[in-house]
Amino acid sequence: MMKGFASVAATVAIVAALLASCSKDKEAGGIRFERSALYLAPGETATVAFSLDNIKSGSLAVTSRPEGWDDITVDAAACTLSVTAPVAAADDTDASGSVVLTGASAGDGSLASATLFVGLVPTVDLSDSPANSYLVDRKQTNYLLDALHRADRSALETESVGVVWQSSSALVQHLQLVDGKVSFYVDADSDDDTQLKEGNALIGAYGADGTLIWSWHIWIADYDPAGAGGSVELNGHTMMTRNLGALANADTDDEEILASYGMYYQWGRKEPFIGPLTFDASNGSSAAMYNNAGTRVYLKVEASDAETGTQRYAVANPLTFITVAEKDADWLQDAAAERWSEETKTLYDPCPYGWRVAPVSAFRDLSIADDLTADADYASKYGWTLTDGSSSSLFMAAGRRTWLNASIQNNFDESLLSRLGEMQPWAGYYWTGAADASLASACCLWLKADEVAASGVWAGRPMGRANGMQVRCVREE
Repeated sequence: MMKGFASVAATVAIVAALLASCSKDKEAGGIRFERSALYLAPGETATVAFSLDNIKSGSLAVTSRPEGWDDITVDAAACTLSVTAPVAAADDTDASGSVVLTGASAGDGSLASATLFVGLVPTVDLSDSPANSYLVDRKQTNYLLDALHRADRSALETESVGVVWQSSSALVQHLQLVDGKVSFYVDADSDDDTQLKEGNALIGAYGADGTLIWSWHIWIADYDPAGAGGSVELNGHTMMTRNLGALANADTDDEEILASYGMYYQWGRKEPFIGPLTFDASNGSSAAMYNNAGTRVYLKVEASDAETGTQRYAVANPLTFITVAEKDADWLQDAAAERWSEETKTLYDPCPYGWRVAPVSAFRDLSIADDLTADADYASKYGWTLTDGSSSSLFMAAGRRTWLNASIQNNFDESLLSRLGEMQPWAGYYWTGAADASLASACCLWLKADEVAASGVWAGRPMGRANGMQVRCVREE
């Protein structure tokens, strides 16, 4: 009986092994490029490696390519693909497009493919301008930034990069780590290819264990602070005419008001938080965010404690808003930890290279430049134009993310609106780099509609550091 059982068991084992072998032979194959994109100058040749999984090397072929990109060769033995860009883009030549490499599975013969983006496009290297945010203003362009160093040039052991969040799907394209640099592509607007596709994104650097170790804010906007109207002199400071992360600075309609709000920041953190879904942020809802795959991601909320109330936790969790139990409390438990400064740009300053968070002195004695009685529609415009007597700039009242639960609030309830009559039901807050003497507060520029009789503007108002507010950057001296 035992011998027969052993014989049957051996037979079953042999059959199982054969089935497993056949199953393996029928496994679908795969092809993978080591890079997702190549950016070339006219006539330039570049080579990219690829890997094969269960693919017949003799079956490899380029099955699709951009119009006019005829010089593409495959070396099956070396597993490389070489691309030579056209000498120039023409009517019958695409400036960019996809190369598709296809092969047959060694098992069941099914086809597998991999796609490589190629572009006859310029590359802008920002590696020599280290910062926590980068203003990107050119469409159909490849951008590079240093992935191996923080803004203070201290080392990062970056093994991979990824999109933490972006304000629209496919805003940051073809993100990859190439020779120690973050590489990504910014396209034209899908509805108007003459315009830049604008928005905000956060790119993360990840260590060998997959832990997020740093991140960079990518501010994509058709805006040049050094260009005409890009900056203004207020109180002796050269200041941007837009909030950090804003896509406009105008109040002509609801869409422009919302686009002018920009990002929200907890005082001392470099990580931006996205703005509201609508310009009238009474319900506190956030705008949508997406990961690299186009899937929605969401803001998280954690109460400050010994673990979460640290810069280390903030850096590793840029989607987490750190709340406090009392309105004047600090999200950061260590009062001595580095954050922002009035005097100089720090490691955690959120502004682009050459710019820093505005000091209180930049907002001193600003007054309302608008004649609020002359514009019948002004009650619907969320913000004021402020002046130092010589120059002026529009400041939108985007409200704040509250210290209690991170919800966005920028207007008052209907009862207050009825008491104000024609005045706007809104409030605005702009952080400065100044810490308040209370150690739990910092100073901000405050705009409030129901205080218009007393000018409605307060530069240096103390507010709890756990609030999320706007930032207006000034040029470093």
